[in-house]
Amino acid sequence: MVDENESIITRFMVISGNVECRGRVVLEGILKGSFSGEVLDIRETGDISGDIKATAIDCSGRLEGNVVTDSLALRRTGRQVGTVQTRKLVVEPGAILDCALQSGALSGTPLVESKAESLAKPAVDLESLLDAFHEDVRPCCLDVPWSERLEVYSQLLGLLEKDKPLIKVTGASGSGKSLLVAKMVKTLPTSCKVFQLLDRTGSVTAVLQEVAANLAIIGLAETPQGELLTRIKTVLGEKKRVGQRVVLLIDDVEKMHPATMEGVIRTLTSAYGDGGDAETLQLILFGSKEMETKMVATTNEYFEDETNCQLYLEPLNIKDTADYLRFCLQLASAGGGSYSTALLPYETIRKIHAMSHGNIAAINRLADQALRRAHADGASEVFVRYL
Repeated sequence: MVDENESIITRFMVISGNVECRGRVVLEGILKGSFSGEVLDIRETGDISGDIKATAIDCSGRLEGNVVTDSLALRRTGRQVGTVQTRKLVVEPGAILDCALQSGALSGTPLVESKAESLAKPAVDLESLLDAFHEDVRPCCLDVPWSERLEVYSQLLGLLEKDKPLIKVTGASGSGKSLLVAKMVKTLPTSCKVFQLLDRTGSVTAVLQEVAANLAIIGLAETPQGELLTRIKTVLGEKKRVGQRVVLLIDDVEKMHPATMEGVIRTLTSAYGDGGDAETLQLILFGSKEMETKMVATTNEYFEDETNCQLYLEPLNIKDTADYLRFCLQLASAGGGSYSTALLPYETIRKIHAMSHGNIAAINRLADQALRRAHADGASEVFVRYL
């Protein structure tokens, strides 16, 4: 039965602007702007940022901004960042509440008993979290729920499924290219034989020798390049017949000589359309903008025709930065409660994002530095002054 007093913003919708609505609003999509209404129900996929004023808010998704409401219920999957003025607050275990909190109301009715006392801060041993941003401990930014990096990973999988022979991923130093390579090596489905090229400074023949070794082709140390390539393509054909695709990942492509890069693309992929009937593999190039200056005209023409085959790792936005930092702390706390995620106040997160410009390597360095300074100072939270 349709509720005439209910409006739904579905998960396929992105709205930018101001929304005013009566009755109940169910938010499954994204709303960037102010909201004014009665009941706001934010589902797990829902994401709202701006000035929010509502009689009651039930949040299982993401809520960011200045909130004024009579009642706020933050469910276990919910997260709120900013300021909240409310009469009644309910926070389920696992939810994230990082805000300046005030007791207030939309009207002059008597104050409802607050449950904010349930948010009392437990003692947290900062020393146990000091390695949260260490290279051997911190998670991959691609593993963080809500991360836009997951979209890049999904796009790569989609291009591989479409049998695109040549894909390019660019990003600044510290943007997470190597993390993406490592994730693909570890997590691509078993229908893929995936490996990373380690020698980027050798000749085309040296690259073919390394590919052959990864395909378990032995006894080819002194084999001429032509015969070596024939053996490789024979094995590629055998793998294709059993439903397995072969994916070669090359990180820091800018370190390759242009002639080597062209030779590898021409011999191992069908990107140039001159591979004949012999089977080839799929190649993903990872590098900085510098690699594009080393590409020959034929390669550039390929990407001009296949614009969807070139992806760019954007710097992390403020939301992804916040999620990443909190996720690192959550994992390092080893089940020590959700309060560990609030050790970085939003102002600190915002400062880290501004100083790092969204660069993952810089984010890790700044967060690690601030966490250690806070611990040395005996602080209970990582305040801005520690940056």
